[in-house]
Amino acid sequence: MATCTSTYRRIFLRPDRPFAALTFTAVATIGFLLAHAQGVEAIARWVNDDAANYAPPGVSCQFAGYGTIQDAINAANQGDVIKACPGAYQENVTINTKNLTVTATAPPAAVVVKSVVPVPVFHITAPGVRVQGFTIAPKGVADGDIAVNVAIQGPTGARLLDNVILGGRIGINLGCTSFHSIVSNNTITGQTEAGINIDTCEARPFPGSHHNSIHNNIACSVTSTASIALGGSSNNNKIFDNVATSISAFANGNAIEQNVTQLPIVDQTGNNTLNDNAADPGVCSVTVP
Repeated sequence: MATCTSTYRRIFLRPDRPFAALTFTAVATIGFLLAHAQGVEAIARWVNDDAANYAPPGVSCQFAGYGTIQDAINAANQGDVIKACPGAYQENVTINTKNLTVTATAPPAAVVVKSVVPVPVFHITAPGVRVQGFTIAPKGVADGDIAVNVAIQGPTGARLLDNVILGGRIGINLGCTSFHSIVSNNTITGQTEAGINIDTCEARPFPGSHHNSIHNNIACSVTSTASIALGGSSNNNKIFDNVATSISAFANGNAIEQNVTQLPIVDQTGNNTLNDNAADPGVCSVTVP
């Protein structure tokens, strides 16, 4: 269905702590210095889905600048911060500006972004992006129903933090030619295929997503593959301190450490490092209501 240039696909299963943070810091620092060299100051852009009036960029939730997250992103420059106020946002969001922070101003239960069509809810095509603190709900379980899709060929500097992801085919997809993403402190449930998918392309030479850090997440979907899944060429990732229904690795050189899983970890190649993991058949039923 897809090639190594596709933005998302079905999972392809073929027979030090995170250094990505340093990469993200470098990317963010370069973006900040370039912005200042060009005389562009970072702007906070406030989003409220039911404000009475809008005056961009806004100054608070009460006096917001935009009615949708996408409108704020479309107006943004590199380094800006999109602040989404409590509300129910019915939209699919594309983030195509570098070094944006898109963050909720309240706990995830109060700031919900729900897809209106079966494509990714957040589709990230620019490096240095942070998406933090939302409840994210894909429309259904069709092929395109992904909560967050990192569709970048190369270094991403992406940070996907503190989100609650409900349903969809895939919760978080790291595109098959991307690397240096951080996925941390998310709660991901209800997916049919994978909670967190570290992708491998379906066309030769079958490149994978590599050198990512996946840590401190709760991924408790009962999926057709695994709640944390590494495809056939998704090598040299760090998977640690997660709670998961299952973890599968069809790749090489991954460090899978200090996770607690409901089902045994599948190391298909035998070429991954598994240390200090624990099995607990009841962990997901206790952790996730």
